[in-house]
Amino acid sequence: MRLKTFTSKTLPETMALVRERLGEDAVILSTQELDGAVKVTAALDEDLAPELEENGRLAAAEWLSGLSELLEAHRTPNGLVDRLLNAAVQSAAQDPEEMLVDALSSVFDFAPLRFRRAGQAKPAPLLIMGQPGAGKTATAAKLCAKARLAGQQAHLVSMDTVSAGAREQVTAFAEALSVPLSFADSAAELSKVVAKIPSDRLIVIDTMGANPFVAEELAALAGALHAGDALGLLVQPAGGDALEAAESALAFAEIGARLFIPSRLDAARRFGGLLAAAQAAELSIMAGGVSPSLGSGLSPLTPRGLAKLLAPHWSRQSAVEDDDLPATGTFQ
Repeated sequence: MRLKTFTSKTLPETMALVRERLGEDAVILSTQELDGAVKVTAALDEDLAPELEENGRLAAAEWLSGLSELLEAHRTPNGLVDRLLNAAVQSAAQDPEEMLVDALSSVFDFAPLRFRRAGQAKPAPLLIMGQPGAGKTATAAKLCAKARLAGQQAHLVSMDTVSAGAREQVTAFAEALSVPLSFADSAAELSKVVAKIPSDRLIVIDTMGANPFVAEELAALAGALHAGDALGLLVQPAGGDALEAAESALAFAEIGARLFIPSRLDAARRFGGLLAAAQAAELSIMAGGVSPSLGSGLSPLTPRGLAKLLAPHWSRQSAVEDDDLPATGTFQ
């Protein structure tokens, strides 16, 4: 099965691309008029028809068209749209939302928001990284709050001892949560601090914002990750340009980011950047920041939760127009 999306200035130009790449047997699944362009989603007839008929799911072609339009509304890069469509067509789902859930499960990796229980192995320290203003400190505090609610002791460590107001903010968070707080102004100091923290506590390390395109700042962050023997967790705001989000995430992944928490889901309406960042950098999606609240502001983001985030009104329409993009909430 091979689905592809093609975009050009006019419909004839786009159709010419379809015929050139897929041949005369290509089946057109959807045609969309964009701002100054036309996008066509197509598949090879010999691949598509037998698979859909065999499962009695001729409606799946319409669902795929709706999924293509949905992903376009979120400004998802074409290459990622192709991957998701090809994953979706393999689904045995009986409705479009389940097809989307299956596609997301196939293309993305998810890391459950869980905390160590008694008798389990020591939790790895989590080192929060990201650009300045991404919401790292708030996310670190929310992780500590989630751990406390799950019965896990937590310890917050801050490496941001320079930014204006940073020390005051993290101190206020720690006091509100009744969580121990330590400071480390270098990788060497971080190693000493982490060594002194009881092994039964979840260690959350907050860092200064780093420019992903400045090698010196990334090198310092990589040193801290190594010194703390930590697992890198990228915090990056939802919304914004997908290519920019992907390039930034890739830079952090190169120095050790493995987990991903998109922040400010409540302040964004298009999530192509979130998808592009997670897919390009091969990050495991852990949770999403849904509100400023420390207690309830971090929600697990599972394949189903991400599907609801992308298409909250899917059950009422086959595709989502720009004006129908979601106001976000809690996703399970």
